[in-house]
Amino acid sequence: MDLLDKKLVLTRKLKHSSIQPVDSLPEKILQFGEGNFLRCFTNWMVQQMNDKGVFNGRVAAVQPTPHGRVVPKLERQENLYTTILQGLDNGKEVEEVEVNCSISRSINPYENWQEVLNTAASDELQFIFSNTTEAGLSYSREEYDPSQSPLSFPGKVTACLFHRYQCKGKEEAPGLVVIPCELVEDNGTKLKEIVLTIAEDWRLPVPFKKWVQERNTFCNTLVDRIVPGYPKEHALDWEHRLGYHDELMVTGEPFHLFVIEADQELEDLLPLQQAGLNVKWAKVQPYRTLKVSLLNAPHTMMFAAGFLYGLNTVYEAMKDPLLKDFVSEAMETEIMPYLSFDRDETIQFSEAVIERFQNPYIKHYLTDLGLNAVNKFRARVLPLFQNYYAETGQLPSFMSYALAAMFVYYKPVSVEEGHFTGEREGVAYKVRDTEAAMNAFIHFWESSKKGIYIESVRQILARTALWGEDLTRFPNLAERIHEHIELMLRLGAQPALEELMNKKEVNK
Repeated sequence: MDLLDKKLVLTRKLKHSSIQPVDSLPEKILQFGEGNFLRCFTNWMVQQMNDKGVFNGRVAAVQPTPHGRVVPKLERQENLYTTILQGLDNGKEVEEVEVNCSISRSINPYENWQEVLNTAASDELQFIFSNTTEAGLSYSREEYDPSQSPLSFPGKVTACLFHRYQCKGKEEAPGLVVIPCELVEDNGTKLKEIVLTIAEDWRLPVPFKKWVQERNTFCNTLVDRIVPGYPKEHALDWEHRLGYHDELMVTGEPFHLFVIEADQELEDLLPLQQAGLNVKWAKVQPYRTLKVSLLNAPHTMMFAAGFLYGLNTVYEAMKDPLLKDFVSEAMETEIMPYLSFDRDETIQFSEAVIERFQNPYIKHYLTDLGLNAVNKFRARVLPLFQNYYAETGQLPSFMSYALAAMFVYYKPVSVEEGHFTGEREGVAYKVRDTEAAMNAFIHFWESSKKGIYIESVRQILARTALWGEDLTRFPNLAERIHEHIELMLRLGAQPALEELMNKKEVNK
């Protein structure tokens, strides 16, 4: 059986159920982007809603850039592909494999722009989804040619909305719900502002701009699911198991969270919760803070501590009892008590995070988490550090140790253009960060060789350009960092972490 035979089986099953056959479902969604994340997140959600018979709609997927390679593959497979979800759920390993039929058409707009415009003007269309990466959700000035696709994603959205406005009665044209999934704060608001700026550039009618503002809904969102994508190392094994060839099979974790900042009345049009999905119709910012505090901050805290310890991935770190305790206790004692979020939901989210960290199917390399680590520490960990100190008047032990471990991780052995090289047990690794951050640590370690070690710690902690504030305002922080670094260099990362955990155990 090949992938297309699988579609026939699915179609026959639907004909004997109360659910509409897939091929008869209308295109309710125009989607800019057809990459791994959207196919394993929003398209997967559309499939779940259709399986429950609560949405009954499909997706027209648009290639976002001129050099995309996914559309030809989708066309070869009649827009079918396989989703493979693997991970832990309540401590048990789970695996869900499904052929996804949610995409009705895949369109290259640089060859078939009129097809995109026709879809935008359809009576059945209700939504625009997107994930064009953070770089895609940005403004660029370009000329307007109604017969050609704009290059930018916001330009495409502007042109599609204007075509719909013209074709559907102008001011009386029914608007669309625009749900961007780019990992950009206030993504819906930002996209709307760019669309209006482009409309100004193109000198489009004032009533059109008013229609964009009043008849269309741009939703801020937060998306969360780890999607490794095509299982390159295990593709042949999967094809043997599945019994068919699939160029676009996509792997992801079972966990998913979709926060959409809109009235829950939208649930009638997009019944995600009815399909049993983890979707919140709520303000995004509190959930963003929760995610940054309990997922991103622990990632940043563990990367150097775990890597120097001799481990390579998040999974390996969470298999080690000492590292697992370090991460778990940091979350429980230094982060969670000081979050202004519902306690039960905070606990539930933190437990899900620990399970996600323990997923054996996802290789999340600690060195990848260390990319631009100074800015990550500043944005993710320091606000939590400040919260803890404000509430307790004490330095947070785990966060201080994580900062010291980052100092050691940033110890250069050789300096190259765009990065410098560190060394762990004789094996080199690359440190990549901003030029300012790398220069600061190069200078720090050079100064430390001259015997002004503690003064060097104070000097780098005082750099407001690095940290956003002078960290020497926290009494004894320089001494604490100095103590941890000295111990790591003298004894090694494992004994240093053991000493930290033993002290915490004694102080309980």
